[in-house]
Order: sequence, then structure tokens, then C-alpha cells
Amino acid sequence: MTEGMMMSSCWSDMLARLITAIGKDDFCECLAECCQNLTGYNSAVMIIFTPHRKPSLIYNNLNQDDMEPTLGPYFAGAYLLDPFYVLYKSNATDGIYRLTDIAPEEFFDTKYYRNYFHDTRIIDETAIMLKINEGFYLNVSLCLREGGDVSKLNVDALKLVYPFLSAACLQNWSREEQIAPLRATGSSAGEFGTTLDAAFSSFGTSFLTPRECEIVHLILKGYSTKSIAKLLNISDGTVKVHRKRFHVKLEVSSQAELFSLFLEAISMVPLGSNKDPLELYYLSQQPNNHIESAV
Repeated sequence: MTEGMMMSSCWSDMLARLITAIGKDDFCECLAECCQNLTGYNSAVMIIFTPHRKPSLIYNNLNQDDMEPTLGPYFAGAYLLDPFYVLYKSNATDGIYRLTDIAPEEFFDTKYYRNYFHDTRIIDETAIMLKINEGFYLNVSLCLREGGDVSKLNVDALKLVYPFLSAACLQNWSREEQIAPLRATGSSAGEFGTTLDAAFSSFGTSFLTPRECEIVHLILKGYSTKSIAKLLNISDGTVKVHRKRFHVKLEVSSQAELFSLFLEAISMVPLGSNKDPLELYYLSQQPNNHIESAV
């Protein structure tokens, strides 16, 4: 976006409306409109990440057909593999992040991407990530869905006006009347979020070695064999050996089957449980399932 465009009446009107909305119920709507008009994205979802809690939805402008495929699986546990959630968990700095820039090397070939994103119809995504205070981290997810033109997106425009947008957000959520609903929403999603985070960390620990678990978790997040080898400072061949071993132990033959197993297992975790989700999953299966603990 050029300096001339920055000073256009259209941008001035959007900024004025956003500033006027600070502290009011339509602030999120104004923020979404501003971001979409600047960039060309055609939908917005705003989520609050809170330490040790499940993410909380605070705004979306999705149509009815896209709402359930997008939000249902995400809040049921798929968020644990979301690159933006992983970025938040790594204490990323505030800023603008595009999915193509932050996702692991093979993320776009993963079952998570091909299944979850296929159903959501998302073809491109960029997020504004902003720490509101010690308890709340804002994620404004801007998406382009099928039918949109990726080549016309202008993420640079969002980066250029980020200081204005972040200042407006911080001012809006500095007010008690805006923070109070976040506390209430976060509280209602609390214990189960902690349970799911713990479940992901313990996924496979009853059946796999620590190194195998580490590799499984990275594969679920979309890392390739080569990337895993580099991260763990081991050879590609060693990673492949570990993959073969846990495939046999878990009776899966592909990344797709591993992903499906993860989602099925995570869905069975009861509130407050600290057990390996796979232990709960296999207990629910037929008695002739003889997978044995490896640790």
C-alpha cells in the first residue's frame, strides 16, 4: 500500500470508525472490516489464547456453511496442531504472521491441512497476534476461502498499519467492561483446555519411547523427516527407523492414520485426566487389540 493510499478517504473513514468503536460492542466488527478491506481477505475469526486454558472465540463473521466446519473441529482439539497456536505457545512476539511463513516444511501435505482446511475451504490465512496483558493473547485470523484470488491479497498493507491496529486493540481491552467478558469466557473453558494441552504432551507415552513420542508430536505438527532430523540433531535414517517402529507399535501405516488416531484418542479424554489419550483409546477397542506398552 502506498503512502497515497494510506491517506485516502477510505482508509481515513475506516480508521475513524475503528477509533470511535473503542470500548464499544462493535469494536471487533469494525476491526474485522478494517483488516479485510485493507488486505482482501474475506472472513475473520478472533480468538483469545489464555495460558493453561482452551482458546476462546470472541468474534467471527463466517457464513453459516463455513461456521461449523471451521470452528467445531478446531475447539474440539484440532487447535493443538494449529501453527498459530503453536506459535503462541512458543511465546512469539506481537506482529503479523502469514501461515505460509510460519508453517513447518511439510505442513501443507499433512492430513491436518488436507482434511481440516479442505472442509473450511481456507486457501490462505494471516493472523494478527497481540498480547493484551499477562492473561490474554489476541489472535485475529484473516482467511481467504475458495473463490478468492490469492494474488490480490495485500498482507504488506496490514503490516504497514499494524501500529494503529495494535494501539486500538490495546486501548479497547484496557477497559474493565471489555476485559470482564474475556475473563468469564476463559474461565468457562479453563480446565478442559489444561486437560487437552496435557493430553497432547502425553500422547503416546504409554506405548512409545520418549524419542518416538517426540517424533510423533513433530509429525503431527507437520514437520518432515528432514526437518525433524535437523531439529533433534540426528540423521534422516534415524528418524525413519523411529517412524517404522512407532508405526508397528501403534498399528498405523501413514501420517493420515496417525492423525486420525490422534483425533479419535484426544476426543476421549475426560476432564481432569492426566492419562495418555492412547491408553483410553485402546481400552475402548475390541478385546482382541493387543498393542502393548513399550515403556
